[in-house]
Amino acid sequence: MQGFTEIEKAQIRLFGELIFVNPFSVERTSIEKKLLGRRFRSLYEAWHSVNGELSVNRNLAAINELSEQLVARGMQGCAKAEGEAFLDSWDLLVMYWLFGKYSGPMCRNIYLGRDAESENALLFKDFNADFARAVNFHGRTRKSDYSSGNIFALFHQVHRAFNYIFDFIAGGSMAAAQMRSSIWQSIFTYDLRRYYRQMYSRMDSITTLICGESGTGKELVARSIAFSQFIPFNARKHKFEEVYLNCFHPVQLSAMPQTLVESELFGHAKGAFTGAISEVKGYFETCQKCGSIFLDEIGDVSPETQSKLLRLLQTRQFNRIGDTRQLSFQGKVIAATNKDLFKLCHEGSFRNDLFFRICSDTIHTAPLRQLIDGQEDELRKFVVTLAKRMLDGDDAQDFADKCGDWIMANLGVDYAWPGNVREMEQCLRNLLIRGEYRPPAKDNAAGHDSTEDFFSNCRMTADELMRRYIGAIYRREGTIAATATITGLDRRTVKKYL
Repeated sequence: MQGFTEIEKAQIRLFGELIFVNPFSVERTSIEKKLLGRRFRSLYEAWHSVNGELSVNRNLAAINELSEQLVARGMQGCAKAEGEAFLDSWDLLVMYWLFGKYSGPMCRNIYLGRDAESENALLFKDFNADFARAVNFHGRTRKSDYSSGNIFALFHQVHRAFNYIFDFIAGGSMAAAQMRSSIWQSIFTYDLRRYYRQMYSRMDSITTLICGESGTGKELVARSIAFSQFIPFNARKHKFEEVYLNCFHPVQLSAMPQTLVESELFGHAKGAFTGAISEVKGYFETCQKCGSIFLDEIGDVSPETQSKLLRLLQTRQFNRIGDTRQLSFQGKVIAATNKDLFKLCHEGSFRNDLFFRICSDTIHTAPLRQLIDGQEDELRKFVVTLAKRMLDGDDAQDFADKCGDWIMANLGVDYAWPGNVREMEQCLRNLLIRGEYRPPAKDNAAGHDSTEDFFSNCRMTADELMRRYIGAIYRREGTIAATATITGLDRRTVKKYL
């Protein structure tokens, strides 16, 4: 039996690249084009959701068909004929084939959530049989580096990450694509080969910091990361070690008195303070190995709590209040803030060492104005997405169309949405109830520096000064057109500095 043709071997190498690439990146589309050639169907630069629904990549059917053909050829003797040097490429082709074959049922089981245990067991039985048949083909001499249970768990994680990033991050602009890509990297790192080799079991030691304006969906980003952590699959018992929906533990730090924050986080012993009538376990103690603690508005915590958080992140150890016993934290920490923590460090209200401990993995959420990017179709996509949260069926689409028309006629596509998605939600609710929306008065916009004080202390370059000036005018006026008129600049220059 002869081996694969040169064209087939080039295709197999591309499958090896495809399985490791960030699916939300432009690079993914480029590899698909190389793999399919004239069969490639141009869609968009990067995968995105359309009107609140998962967009369909019409190239996937052709890619899955090609992988199936190549695997079938390999199992007929082509893979054996290529020799041991070819086995690494073969294994990656098989991985992609298995991923595509089991994608549909795996996604269905993910959405079943807590009720999917028996379905996952049945699915793994078939997956394991196909894995053994294709990876360990007749005549293979060198054992594969992959195990069916570990690959099943990784595929489950990839599907969770893909689906939840799509569910939580809407929009088709490049700003939205870059945000989805950034979240994917936070989960898997930029090097998926290294992740598959060893990082999948070590990501809980890396703290993720989510920064962005209020209303830009920082908690949604945190949820997508927490729901997408690696959860081991016990191949002997045919079950996952944890239900992924139990892995997110949000703590609203700014919503509770500082006197209670430490008790909630670390727990307390009986008699530790007045009113402590029994021992209480905190979030860090009850969080499981695959879980994530989400510390929202971390910039608001006291210096004393910052010190204890630093110790926990450095040593993974902590004590309950009033107790000397050392306890271990096994999960991951995700923090969020709408404040400039670096500035707070300079002011002395936030610890430098804690800041550098939590900023190793940072995600910046994009404001709504950047996601829309002055494009009417992008604005209407967000309106449709939000309308579907309020109404069902044809009413949702009809309401979305009317809202889109009202916004275009009264606010314009360049409206700044200073309250971000939260403001757009309120806009739609106002339109639903009263048929109109009145944005916050311009006089209530964020205050600006005194001109004299600003210039006396200014150390910015002319370019930085222009960016700040145009940004201030844009936030005040709300549209690119008005900003261009006031500054005497053309719209392209205004967009450049925004």
